[in-house]
Amino acid sequence: MRNLWSPASFQGKSRKRRYFEGWYFKHSGGIEKGVWSFIPGIALGDEPGSGYSFVQVIEGKSGRSWWFQYPIEEFHAAESGLEIRVGNNRFGDSGIQFDLTDGTSHISGAFAYGGFSIPRFPFWSPGVMGPFTFMPGMECNHGLVSLDHRVDGHIEVDGRQISIGDGRGYIEKDWGHSMPESWIWTQSNDFPSRGDSLMLSVATIPWLGSSFRGFLCVLSHGGEKRLFTTYNGSKIVDLSVTDDTVQCRISRGIKAIRGTTVCGTTKVSGWETDGESLEISVARSRGGILHAPVAGLLSRRIAEAVDARLAIRYVRNGSMIFEAESSLAGLEVVGSLKPR
Repeated sequence: MRNLWSPASFQGKSRKRRYFEGWYFKHSGGIEKGVWSFIPGIALGDEPGSGYSFVQVIEGKSGRSWWFQYPIEEFHAAESGLEIRVGNNRFGDSGIQFDLTDGTSHISGAFAYGGFSIPRFPFWSPGVMGPFTFMPGMECNHGLVSLDHRVDGHIEVDGRQISIGDGRGYIEKDWGHSMPESWIWTQSNDFPSRGDSLMLSVATIPWLGSSFRGFLCVLSHGGEKRLFTTYNGSKIVDLSVTDDTVQCRISRGIKAIRGTTVCGTTKVSGWETDGESLEISVARSRGGILHAPVAGLLSRRIAEAVDARLAIRYVRNGSMIFEAESSLAGLEVVGSLKPR
């Protein structure tokens, strides 16, 4: 239970079957160098001996992806802090070192990190999922580790070397027994101003024989972090998905009476909203194929783009606070979400 207050840490010590845990490390070198994402993790199936550990890699420019599988015995993750080892590959809060081969491809290199932007939550909330963390029967949990940090290093793919200096990084993770039936996920911290970052996740959540649409959204801008989610009064007022775009509008605020009071009597002239509005639009692009978990094992195939074009407009109390675009956003659109 104590590990819930440290989402970056390994959560699966007591799990023996139908369980997965994976960390998502994103590295961006801008338009020229592209985006490289690494996903180390563990997968446990129903049958004894069916488990394994793995590292997935996806590259943005080509949409190419790689899968490297290892015996379960070659997986180690710390129960306190961010420290994962799969074979000879290491992933942590100071950086990653990797030397991956499958007989066909060889990917090696190292990235160093600095200046983590760590999301902070109230004492009663172990992470971005808030009280939903404690809901029994949740098929998947989500954690944020760093919304933005500096990346320096290099990667060599089949003899081709790419160096990234003063790049941007992002880390999140998932754990549980299966990913949701359907979801939308988008993320970027490649904006004109350093430190700006956005993550949005909308998913169909099974609950007591039925299901509902839940969402998480974190916006970091100008040193301030804003949380929009199902459990804090935020609402998705519009969500549309086409072959070309994903558009989402979120609001959070309290409607108040606008009027004049004379001798204790209020003459109502209308309503006004003292709150927030966040509009997100993403132009879809081709994606690489990733393995996603079902009943612990990564037997499902999904497409993830890491070079989608994303636009944000954030308005608070009627004033435009933040408006920006990124051409290096991550995007997953899987299944068909419930309308509400």
